Amino acid sequence: MGSGRSTLPARAGVLAVTAALLTAGTALLASPADATVITSVQSTSWSYTDSAQPRKSFVDPAGDAPIGAKVTADHQKHVSKSYFTFDLSGLRGAKVISAELSGKETAVADCSAPRGTELWVTAPAKNPPTWDNQPRELSKVPGPGSLDACPSDYLDWDAAPALQQAIDAGRTSLTMVLRLPDDQQHNPRFGRAYRPMLYLSIQKNQPPVTPSALKTGTHACAEAPLVRHGESTMSAAVSDPDDPDFSAEFAWWPVDHPDQRATGTRGVYSTTTSYDPDAQLADGVTYAWQVRAYDSLATSAWSETCRFTTDFTAPATAPVITSADYTYEGPGKGGTGIPGDFTLDARGDTQIAGFQWNVGDRDSGYVAADRPGGKATVRFAPRTDGPMSMVASGVDVAGNRGPSGEYWFLVAHNGPSMACTPAQAYLGETRQCQFSPYGDNGATEYLYQIDNGPETTVPAGPDGTATITVTPTDAAKRYDVSVRARMTNGNLSSAGYSQIPIDRGLPVVDVPGGVMTAHPAVFTLHATLPGSVSFTYDWDYGDPVTIPVGPDGTAQVTIVPAQVGQHWLRVHTTTGAGLVSATNEVNIVADTNGPTITSVEYPKWSVGAYVTTPGTFTFSSPIPGAVSYTYRYRGGDPVTVPAGPDGTASAVLTPLTVDSQYLNATTTFADGTVSEAGYYSFSPRSAAPPLTCDATGDVRPGQVIHCTVTPVQPGLASYGYVVETASGPGPDVTVRPGADGAGAFEVTVPADQTQYVLSVRAWSANAAGQRTDTSYAGFWVPAGTSVSRGTAAI
Repeated sequence: MGSGRSTLPARAGVLAVTAALLTAGTALLASPADATVITSVQSTSWSYTDSAQPRKSFVDPAGDAPIGAKVTADHQKHVSKSYFTFDLSGLRGAKVISAELSGKETAVADCSAPRGTELWVTAPAKNPPTWDNQPRELSKVPGPGSLDACPSDYLDWDAAPALQQAIDAGRTSLTMVLRLPDDQQHNPRFGRAYRPMLYLSIQKNQPPVTPSALKTGTHACAEAPLVRHGESTMSAAVSDPDDPDFSAEFAWWPVDHPDQRATGTRGVYSTTTSYDPDAQLADGVTYAWQVRAYDSLATSAWSETCRFTTDFTAPATAPVITSADYTYEGPGKGGTGIPGDFTLDARGDTQIAGFQWNVGDRDSGYVAADRPGGKATVRFAPRTDGPMSMVASGVDVAGNRGPSGEYWFLVAHNGPSMACTPAQAYLGETRQCQFSPYGDNGATEYLYQIDNGPETTVPAGPDGTATITVTPTDAAKRYDVSVRARMTNGNLSSAGYSQIPIDRGLPVVDVPGGVMTAHPAVFTLHATLPGSVSFTYDWDYGDPVTIPVGPDGTAQVTIVPAQVGQHWLRVHTTTGAGLVSATNEVNIVADTNGPTITSVEYPKWSVGAYVTTPGTFTFSSPIPGAVSYTYRYRGGDPVTVPAGPDGTASAVLTPLTVDSQYLNATTTFADGTVSEAGYYSFSPRSAAPPLTCDATGDVRPGQVIHCTVTPVQPGLASYGYVVETASGPGPDVTVRPGADGAGAFEVTVPADQTQYVLSVRAWSANAAGQRTDTSYAGFWVPAGTSVSRGTAAI
């Protein structure tokens, strides 16, 4: 006996099965690498000898599968048939599309003799057959077809009808015999041998397996659950023996209205499939459902029937939450980790079977009511202190949640306290800090962190306290301590916060008065951290400089500021043990060493005396030793004036315009050095004489205009004016002032010019001929009818 295997490549609707048969008692399989073995094959052969007794010998040759007669070397004639048995248990229910058996000849007694090989379907071979106990031969398989060769490498038979007939009959195996016809079987001339295997290649389709493991939501089929919206998804385990691309059809209907059966389909791409009919369901209805699978050629049986009942109506009442253990009263009750009871009341809404509650994002749960519409108690231990709220919703049997109620409460702070000995100490000195529990909560251990470092646990003593030893060495750290107590109830308290008080040895810096650019300033540094041996300082974040601490704990540093404005002097000390103190950052403002400029007539940044009024400008130095001052007025050439015995100098300047005036000056010292520049700005007042005329707006060609100017300029000696017509400006005209200081003049409008603005500009001058700024009057000379226009004085 031998066995063989067949394989199923994954293809929609059809499968190819290849079977290998051996007469020698072993099975050899040649199939695609991705195939799945689903059948096994047995083969049997026997022979008899004409003169041998008894004629019931079973032979299982080790070589090829012989058929017909053969005379051996000992002159014995043997007649053979070869049997091949296929295991069909994996093909139950299959639809055979095509099936081909093939084999190969290995020896032929006489190629001139016609090939008479036949393949028959037999009755099942229950035992190894003998010549006298052969399986009944039922039907001949059409064929074989062969290659035009002897021996032939390929013979084939159409096995589809025989295979389908066996599957339809419910047979689990198929036995076939390879033989010669009766009229050739005993003649050695017709004897042949075949490779001890036959290949069976089939295309077939089997129906999908009836779906199993049915669930409604998360509920097994037998539970018949009550479901809310979103929980009515129907699912099942599905498979198809030979087709990975198949579908599932779900059907559901109200149990009291099977005529309202509805269906929905889903493609299947894994071992499970589901369908959600939620949108097509009514509230308060009991539904039945089942599912079947189908591919392109076959459909499975319907599954078992499951049931569920819908409940889409949520409770309408918001629960009331109360607690005697936690209320919203300052400074709060209980504490972090202290359990308290909260009562949830459905207020008689019998649809409420329980409550879903939560406090913040971390704590939540469900609790059943003592009866429909009744109450429940939640025991809750807060995780933090301060204001908190509990939110709860009523939940019905199906899990529908109604409106929520909210309860605010205040959790008392119960963090442990910390006290250090000594209460105040310098950097580098060891401290003993004791943790104590809050109130009567007690403690078995403490969990603490320093400056967000790793959390450390220390056991509490019999009195509930614990002591840690800390030696602060880093002036940059805060040494903030956060500590929680493991209370005697096993929960953690809220955190207590404290800071280890440390004198970080901040050095003191004495800043001299009057720090100026380019002038040495001496700063005195004082060490305060015990054991300090050096100062390290930097100016304006430059390179650090280290100097020793003097016997009196001080040192002096001389710095020459290079620029006006803010500067930073940073200083820290270092002890002999290498401890570094805190850094003192001192802000210093360096004033300019340039001269100060003042003027009575023309104050700085202000409007001063009239144009052409001489002003005295005095230069003084904030630093002794000035020998001269060099100034520039309005960007002119530099002028140097010597300093007097008091170190000051002055210059008289006369502004001639109302424009803003600029003055800068530097100081030259006895050692030849020159200071930075000092700057001064001022604005002269307008001295233009007011101008009035007896004409306004439009004037006529040939008209005489009478104008008057009145005095403003101190030391006024004369007036002047100029008239501009369409032809351009005329000559400057001088007018002598009268006894009252005023001046008068006439202007005749040219007779040959029209359509232009006639303008008059007037000024005054002192005895030195220095003119003031001007006043202005304008008139329109029209071609025809005039339009009134105004007169302006500038």
